[in-house]
Amino acid sequence: MGRRRDTILARAARGGAAACAALVVTVVMTWPLAPGLGRLGRTAPGDGLLSIWNVAWVARAIVADPLHLFDANIFYPHRDTLAYSESNLGAGVLSVPVWWLTKNAYATHNWAVLVGFATCVLAMWLLARYLSGDGLAAAPAAVLFAFAPYFFSHTPHIQLLMAGGIPLSMLMLHRLADAPAPRAGVALGLALSVQALSCAYYGIFAGLMVGYAAIFLAASRRSWTRKYWGAIAIAATIAVLSVVPFFIPYLEMQREQGFRRTLEDSVRYSANIASYLASSAHAHEWLFDLVRSSRLERWREVLFPGLMVTVFGVGGFIVAVRGARSAGRARETAWLYASLGIIAFWASFGPSALLYKLLFQAIPLFSFLRAPPAHAVHGVLDGTLAAAAQWIQ
Repeated sequence: MGRRRDTILARAARGGAAACAALVVTVVMTWPLAPGLGRLGRTAPGDGLLSIWNVAWVARAIVADPLHLFDANIFYPHRDTLAYSESNLGAGVLSVPVWWLTKNAYATHNWAVLVGFATCVLAMWLLARYLSGDGLAAAPAAVLFAFAPYFFSHTPHIQLLMAGGIPLSMLMLHRLADAPAPRAGVALGLALSVQALSCAYYGIFAGLMVGYAAIFLAASRRSWTRKYWGAIAIAATIAVLSVVPFFIPYLEMQREQGFRRTLEDSVRYSANIASYLASSAHAHEWLFDLVRSSRLERWREVLFPGLMVTVFGVGGFIVAVRGARSAGRARETAWLYASLGIIAFWASFGPSALLYKLLFQAIPLFSFLRAPPAHAVHGVLDGTLAAAAQWIQ
């Protein structure tokens, strides 16, 4: 019993150290946000102000009046007005202590920004360490994922910074596949729930990624066992039951007001070639200028993953697939994430590339989406960085 307790304490200490390291890296990478917590904010375009209000509202209402959380103080006398946009429940819950200590909406929102980046670092580090077996090799993958140009271009959209649940969900799936058990299914279901409640877009993407990866791993290992699929079923059940109560206001709003994203709505926000060459990073200004002066169609989104991500990802895939000493699991991981990246890249081009159109017609939840490129950024980043960790190792 004493040895087990020591092991638990050691794991808790390592986890705490990793979380602190992630927060320190975040403070450095987002400087001077931390010292200006209560007065800084990216308020233009208007989405920035919306995010600041949204996070502060949830942080207040979740404690003061949780039964009327969705009856936000906008558009009176309409009800469930929080469902007019992303609810940002995850960011709001994380910021509860800051709101009640400061009553400062900027501090509340900015704390969510810092925690959002830090959880991306930590979750990606945990996934890459699990796949590579090396904590140091996982560190570059974690930093490159969390501070990709895409995230920095979307700092006014707090929900799009809450991506830590995606690598966390994939980590829990890998653990489940390696040791199928009800407990592993519960952990996967909770990870999916947290991601869905933090960002509905990413929740859908995480569910699709996990569903595809579950089939891929079962086929790769020929493990079509009742134990494996029973754990997957537990995960799916927990995720659905956790999210449905918070999804009902959106269904009611769709039913009463006829709100629905059409396939045509996604065309405007679909990726193009220029999008994958566009970056918000100062280090990539030369590339941005090159794209701007080219004959390519104007970029619709900032999707350049970064030079290091691309090089390490491609190198890691080659090493894992062709390396003489590469284990079978390394090849499996490389092919899994490479295929995920390809599928996500394909879907990002929207209806004209067919795959997104098929997904839209097959999955009802796509009627709430309008930005196909968000598929790609996480599929491509997860894939290249998971492979990169194996190469760096």
